[in-house]
Amino acid sequence: MSSQSDPAANAPSQPESTPTSAEAEVALLREENQHLKDRVAWFERQLFGRKSEKRIIDAPDQINLLGEPTQTLSEPEDSVTVSSFKRGKAKKQRPDDCATDAGLRFSEDVPVEVIAVLPPELSGPDADQYEIIDTYITFKLAQQSASYVVLRYEMPVFKHKADQSMQTAALPDQVLERSIADVSLLARLLVDKFQYHLPLYRQHQRMAQQGITVARSSLTNWVKRSIELLRPIVEAQCRHILLSRVLAMDETRINFKCKTTHFQYYSRKPLFLSRIVGIQCRM
Repeated sequence: MSSQSDPAANAPSQPESTPTSAEAEVALLREENQHLKDRVAWFERQLFGRKSEKRIIDAPDQINLLGEPTQTLSEPEDSVTVSSFKRGKAKKQRPDDCATDAGLRFSEDVPVEVIAVLPPELSGPDADQYEIIDTYITFKLAQQSASYVVLRYEMPVFKHKADQSMQTAALPDQVLERSIADVSLLARLLVDKFQYHLPLYRQHQRMAQQGITVARSSLTNWVKRSIELLRPIVEAQCRHILLSRVLAMDETRINFKCKTTHFQYYSRKPLFLSRIVGIQCRM
């Protein structure tokens, strides 16, 4: 008589977990969880913490939160004491036209003001006991403040004795008619503005500091009228440029909010080329 086998009895038996292994696994998971929490907290302090240059030095007994191996400091090796020495400084090679050892050079057009230094021994009561055997000369570079000069024209009014007619001396020709600006002032305004990039309002402030009172709009008017006087020179230069067989092109970059490209100022057609160059010269 065959008996039916029980499926539950034939199933493989599963190993029962002991309390010791479960507690060890829970302790391991807790330790791993705490380690991850510490890492997240460290990153949050770096991202949202204080952004000061003063950094708090970590405690030496703190565990490494990032899991990186700690670097052990090696013991210092035996050091050898070397006797100190002074290094000499080589003398700089200066050109022959230097006025001083520091390298000051200037042309003959620079005015030189001589300052005589007289010691008290040569100006005192015992000055006759000394004699000058040599003179030591040195140079210093100085700067004088910008100065303005008012030109006063005195034009006599004279009368002819025979016919009793009165006349007045004519004023010399001026660059700008009915203007108080001399040609030297106009040249300085243009040079300071366009060569040394000194705005007109700063030049106006410099005049006020020197005691000169003029309207701010007068400087703008003088510069505008002076530029119109230079227009024939610019047109003559443009005509001279067009006489050449080779034209130089300025490819200086211009910053503008657009697509990066180049300005095309040239063409194979001579008429179009001369027209474009003429327009650019007149700008």
